Formats: sequence, C-alpha cells, structure tokens
Amino acid sequence: MQLIQLKSEDPQVRLVFADIDRLMNRLYPIASDQSLSLEELNQPNVYAVGLQNDEGIVACGAIVKQFDKRLYGEIKRLYVKPSYRGKGLSKRIMQILLHYAGEAQIPLIRLETGINQTEAISLYESLGFERCERFGFYRDNPLSVFMSLSISGS
Repeated sequence: MQLIQLKSEDPQVRLVFADIDRLMNRLYPIASDQSLSLEELNQPNVYAVGLQNDEGIVACGAIVKQFDKRLYGEIKRLYVKPSYRGKGLSKRIMQILLHYAGEAQIPLIRLETGINQTEAISLYESLGFERCERFGFYRDNPLSVFMSLSISGS
C-alpha cells in the first residue's frame, strides 16, 4: 500500500468521500453531518492522507488545524473500506495523523464521532483519547461523542 496525500481533484478521493457520505447518511440524520468537504481538502490547514493500492483508496483520514482559545487539530474523515476492515488500517492512518500533529506542534487533538460507531470509539480510546465536552462550532447533539487527546511535549 502506498501513502498518498488526498486532493479534491483526484477521482479516487471523490469516490471514497461518496462512500463515507453514504455510510454516514445511513447511520445518522443528514442534519448531523459535519464532515470535511472536498473543497476544504486543499486548504493549507488540512493534512489529509490515504492508503492506496491497485483497487484505489482503501483507507483515509485528515487532521484540520483549528483555533479555539488554543491551537488544536481535529480528526476528520477517518474511513476504511468495508472489505479492508479488521486489518489495522484505521489505526495506521491515526498514527500517521498523530505523528503529523507532533511534527506540526499541535498540542491537542479533538474529534467528533457518532454513538453508532463503536469500533471507532474503541480505536480512539485505545490510542488514549478521552471523552470531552463539545468544541468549536458543534452543537449539543445526543448522537455525537466528543473526544480529545493531549500530545505530550508540545
């Protein structure tokens, strides 16, 4: 598998984002969607990566530099195609994103996920994330789980 940067003009990125949107729309009401858009991918505050093989992009994720009283990075669009789940790819993407955060001196990582994504919540907890209060522009939502991780040494 090859690590690639995600760019909005890549047809493979468009396909995987469509897969993510279909999944989220099955799990949650459309009004709950606060995903990173294709257009936002090319912004300078976004670091988005994917793992690609001859079948296309099979896993992806992004970190978005944000500021709310202090600098933080928000994890967005963590996804693994169903046929590749259970192979540690989401953990690999998260490790790449967390390494980037350390290199970029981002002291705090935050994320919002949904209550129906129990495997994702377990992954985040295994990486040291803890549940926290809502942040940024998120509203209170009983379907949301907010988590954060302080990066030591930053």
